Amino acid sequence: MDLEKLFFTQEDAAFIHEQSLKVLAETGCVFDDEKARNVLQKHGARVDGNVVYFTKELVEKGMSTVVDSLELYRPDGTIYQMGHGSKSMCTAGSPPYILEDGKFRFAVMDDYVRICKLVQTSDCLDMTHLNLCDTYDIDRNERAYHMMAALLRYTTLPMSITALMTAKEDTGMVASRLIDMVSQFIGKENNEPVMIGCVSPISPLAYIKEALDALYVYCERNQPIQLAACSLPALTSQASLMGTIIQNNAELLAAIVLIQLLRPGLPIFYGNTSTSTNLRKVSMALGNSETALISLATAAMAKFYHMPFRTSGALNDAVDIDFQAGVESALNLTCGALSDVDLIYFAAGMLSGFNVTSLEKYVVDEQLIKMVKRLYKGVDIDRTKDYTAEIAKVGPKGTFLYGRTPKEYRKEHFIPDIFVKTDYKAWENDGSVSIKDRASQVVKNRIESYKAPEITPEQMKVIEKYL
Repeated sequence: MDLEKLFFTQEDAAFIHEQSLKVLAETGCVFDDEKARNVLQKHGARVDGNVVYFTKELVEKGMSTVVDSLELYRPDGTIYQMGHGSKSMCTAGSPPYILEDGKFRFAVMDDYVRICKLVQTSDCLDMTHLNLCDTYDIDRNERAYHMMAALLRYTTLPMSITALMTAKEDTGMVASRLIDMVSQFIGKENNEPVMIGCVSPISPLAYIKEALDALYVYCERNQPIQLAACSLPALTSQASLMGTIIQNNAELLAAIVLIQLLRPGLPIFYGNTSTSTNLRKVSMALGNSETALISLATAAMAKFYHMPFRTSGALNDAVDIDFQAGVESALNLTCGALSDVDLIYFAAGMLSGFNVTSLEKYVVDEQLIKMVKRLYKGVDIDRTKDYTAEIAKVGPKGTFLYGRTPKEYRKEHFIPDIFVKTDYKAWENDGSVSIKDRASQVVKNRIESYKAPEITPEQMKVIEKYL
């Protein structure tokens, strides 16, 4: 499906591209590291201080080597393919708080492990993220390695990472050590792709050294990269949505060119997590329609460049699993999925923007994911079949309810696991159990019944010091 075509034509994408080239040529982009500036200057960019100005020819050179798909190793050594509308659903990432029993608290390592188990037992999540939640009971210098050890011990899903610098190590050192851990665990050498690294600009139009240190390592170690612009209209980008989209596109093009010069053909996910802005509170407004429109613009531009792309999933500004959470999550997830997205981050589990994780929200969002996956399958039409035969057999005032459940029903109709699909009286007779309570019971059952994947003694040696 190409939902984005209802909002952005090919001519619109070409206009955004031309405007972005003008931004890069006349305003430029800051690269807060000499190595990046030297590489770009060597290939024809003009450099003034820490600002790099791009020619159209340089952008075209960088874009000429992008690819539209990739393969990635899972922790169990199997290959996961992405691109061409793969619609990979990825977990939440980076929230500092957990919502549990109606109260907010800082997340700890036990929460991280429980989320790992919930994710591993999901039948609709395809990928996980290093920063499932924060871990405030772990030394900040070591938390990334404890998180990675837990991912490798408790899940088998392909993964993405955001390398966070510490007091002892820069982001490049952290990224390199994480790649080493996963490669050793899987038993892969020669820098085979074992994760997706995340790199983000600082809007407007800047890449700081911390982001570039990680970017260099991903390029050197042949790890795919997903880029994610994230600006706030009227704060870090202009109030105009089109102006924000153009600025973000320029930011992304600048990094794509650098990456392709460093390692031609390295897979890159074009991505944008810019949102609307709540100027009353000077904060993000993720649950707004504008966030969904920016996701659709992301799809349009990625397809214009023939690149895989990512959008944000079930994001919302709600502080509880309520009507607001459902509406905003459905809006954002559906718009991404129906534009044939390759990767959806934050597909489940998030509340209050990027701030809160809820295990119950994971389970509720799984219902949404399954409904959306059913939606983009569409209606199965068999033009060799005479659909009127069964209608004629039953006739006027007849019933189609007879015999065993039709195979078409089992194949084509989605049956929710926890949503209420009976009338009020039947729900009341069944105990009047709320959706949140149903979700809590599902979380409890899945964690209690969880069985860890089998790993070898050699694999355990890689991670045991962090478990």
